[in-house]
Amino acid sequence: MRSVRVVIADDHPVYREGLARNWEGDPRITVSGVAADGVAALTVIREERPEVAIVDLRLPEIDGMQVLEVLTAEKAPTGILVLTAFMDSATVYRAFAKGAKGFLEKSASFAEITSAVLAIGAGGTVISPYAQEVLADEIRVRQLNEERPSLTARELEILRLASDGYSAQRIADELHVSLATVKTHLQHVYEKLGVSDRASAVAQGIRRGLLS
Repeated sequence: MRSVRVVIADDHPVYREGLARNWEGDPRITVSGVAADGVAALTVIREERPEVAIVDLRLPEIDGMQVLEVLTAEKAPTGILVLTAFMDSATVYRAFAKGAKGFLEKSASFAEITSAVLAIGAGGTVISPYAQEVLADEIRVRQLNEERPSLTARELEILRLASDGYSAQRIADELHVSLATVKTHLQHVYEKLGVSDRASAVAQGIRRGLLS
């Protein structure tokens, strides 16, 4: 049986070297290179062309997401297993959208990581149960956002002022409109964003990229 060649890209030497050491003597997996930052990761992956690369998202120089994006654009033959301590729904969605073949938390056991490497090396896709949950949540949110009408320029302006802490009356004074007009616009914003209060509207506006 041909072993799966793997590159490990992680800025923590103990974690990086620990994985490599644990696979010593395992005929199923051969560590063909390691990297401590994103630039080095790209270099070694391009040179070694392994079947699998384990990539931490928080890498120096360029981060793991950028490494993934570059390799996908180059149509590299390497399947990327994202292994990270930082997980949220948008990150999981973005990783798979950019071509990741696997996503695991760093708390995953060595046996789980080994199974993931072997599965990806065989052409499969691996995602942890928790990542599956948050990915499903992100897909649902994005679908709902697509179905809801977009905000008008005035509604967006009022939402931005609300996010800066302006009261309804201060927004009215700022825009030279009546308080009733501001409240009507805010109600329309709540309805379109599927929320019931100002704090939730601001949070949803940030999540949808409406507010910077």
